[in-house]
Amino acid sequence: MNIWTRLHTRLSAALVVSLGAWIVPALALASPEGHGGEHGAGHDGGHGGGGFKWIGDGFLGGAGDDGKTGYLVMLFNFFLLMLLLNKLLFKNLRRSNAEASDAIRLELERATSARAEAEALVKEYEAKLDALDAEIADIKAEAERSAQAERAQILAEAKEQAEKIRQAALRAGEREAAIRRAELENEIVEQAVARAEAAIRSSFGPADQRRLVDAWVDEVTNTELGASAEGVN
Repeated sequence: MNIWTRLHTRLSAALVVSLGAWIVPALALASPEGHGGEHGAGHDGGHGGGGFKWIGDGFLGGAGDDGKTGYLVMLFNFFLLMLLLNKLLFKNLRRSNAEASDAIRLELERATSARAEAEALVKEYEAKLDALDAEIADIKAEAERSAQAERAQILAEAKEQAEKIRQAALRAGEREAAIRRAELENEIVEQAVARAEAAIRSSFGPADQRRLVDAWVDEVTNTELGASAEGVN
């Protein structure tokens, strides 16, 4: 309840109390008992100097020569006063109260609408956050799967390269061994030829020695070199 409503209520209550305090004595004085008592008092104490009755003897029912005011005049004046107060005060109070009520209702509607919008916005952002959390979880899972797949691929490639290197080393070692073996065989053949040539020269004449040595050297050389070539291939 705003200040205008409280003021309107208090003024209305005060007017009702004033009206009651005014009407009750007037009714009492205007009643036959009051009128009779008043006449009795007038006879006992002389001519009365005031009071109330329904219609006065004066102008427009006002106070007459007897000094008594007409009750209907009082009611007319009261209603006239109420009409003036309604036009000058109560109507403005009601209008102000209505405007204040409209303003309060409008503010409440705006606040309610703003609250609804805020709640909808909060729900929207909560939904977006939930979707973002799910997307982050999917990205992490995909990254882990990609990392595992890449790791497996790297390991497979490394194993393949290691196997290639091992095979190349084996082939290189085999070639080196074959070359070394051929060199050793050539040295052995050369040493054998030299020893045989020396032995033959010491046993035969110069011409025989030369002929036999040449024939034996050709035979041995062809035989050993052919075997070495087959071993290398």
